Amino acid sequence: MSGKSPKPLGFSQTTGVPKTARPLEKPLGFLRVGRDRGLPGRPRAVPERLLRPLGIAEDPEQAAARATVAPAVDGHAEARLEPLVREWLLDLQVLGRSPQTIDWYRKHMHGYFQERLARSLDQLTAAELKGYLAAIQAQGLAENTVHGAFQTIKAFANWAVREGYRVDSALLRVRAPRVAVKEMETYSNAQLDILLQAVSAGWCALAVQILLGTGMRLGELRALELEDVEEDGEAMFLKIRRGKGAKFRRVPVSHRLRRELLRYVNRMRPESASPNLLLLRDGRPVDVKCVSDLFQRTRRRIGFRVHAHKFRHTFATEYLRNGGEIERLRRILGHTTYVMVMRYVHLDKGDLYRDLDLRSPF
Repeated sequence: MSGKSPKPLGFSQTTGVPKTARPLEKPLGFLRVGRDRGLPGRPRAVPERLLRPLGIAEDPEQAAARATVAPAVDGHAEARLEPLVREWLLDLQVLGRSPQTIDWYRKHMHGYFQERLARSLDQLTAAELKGYLAAIQAQGLAENTVHGAFQTIKAFANWAVREGYRVDSALLRVRAPRVAVKEMETYSNAQLDILLQAVSAGWCALAVQILLGTGMRLGELRALELEDVEEDGEAMFLKIRRGKGAKFRRVPVSHRLRRELLRYVNRMRPESASPNLLLLRDGRPVDVKCVSDLFQRTRRRIGFRVHAHKFRHTFATEYLRNGGEIERLRRILGHTTYVMVMRYVHLDKGDLYRDLDLRSPF
C-alpha cells in the first residue's frame, strides 16, 4: 500500500478536477471528429465545403477566425456569427427543409451582415435586432421583407439556444413587427377562362390545371412523380410525399382533372428515364424555374399576374363557396391548424352582399 487513497469515480486521473466542472470546449468552425495523434482532444477542422453548403461567402478575416478560436469569455469561446449561421443552414438542410426555405433564410442573413457590424453572438441583442429592423424600415423595404428579416434572426437565435449557446434572453422576447393584413387575391371565372386558353398544351396546361384543381404548392407540383398518381377505383389521388414541414398527404383529384392527367400521361408525356410527372420535350424534369418562366410568359400574353399561390387562394375560396367542409380543406391544403386555412379564404364583395336585404334589420 502506498498510502495514497484512490481518486473517487468521476474525477480525472490526470488533474483530479471533477469532470463535470471542466469547461466545455466548443470551438467555432470545428466539429469533434476524433483525436489527432499525439494531441488528445484537439479538434479537426471540418472541410470548408461542409461549412459553406449554401454560398455564404467567407472573407480572409472570417477564415482566420474560424481556424483560430476566439478568446475565452467566462470559460466559453466567443461565438462568432458567420460560422454559426453556416452551421445552422447546414443543420436545416440535414433536417430536410426545402432548398427554397434555406435560400430564403440565407438571403436574409446575408442582408443582415451587409447592414450591421455585429459579428459575435453576444453582440446579437434585443437592441441590436430592433436597430436593424428600424434601419431597414427606414430604407422603405416592404413590410413582408422586414417581417422576414425578423423571423430569420429569431429562428437562428432559437436554434443557438437549442445548441447550448448563451443568447440574450431579451432578444427571444422581441415581438414581431406588424404586417398589414391584405385581402387574398383570387382569379375570377373570366380570368381563369383567359388563362387556361393562353397556356400551351402539354406540361404547361397540366401544371396550371393541377395548381388550380388541388391548391398544392409550386414545390409540391415540381416534386410529383408518376407513381404519385394513385387510382383507387372511381377516385384518383396525388401523393405529396414531402410537403411543407416534411408532411405526407394525399390530395383528391376531380373527374375533370383526372381526365386531363390521363390524357397527358398517355399522349403527351415524353419517354424518359426520369420518374417525374411533368417533363420538358427533351425528357428533362420540369423545375420551379420552368414554371416561373411559364407564368412570366403567360402574364405578358394575357396582361395580368399569374402566381402559384393565387391558384391556391382560388381553390380554397371556391371549395368553401361551393359547400366544401373546412376540415377536408385543411387536410387537402396540408395545414396543421384552421387558423392557417382561414388565411387562404375570404369573402368577396358579392359574398358579403348576398341576401343582405333579407337579413339586415334596416
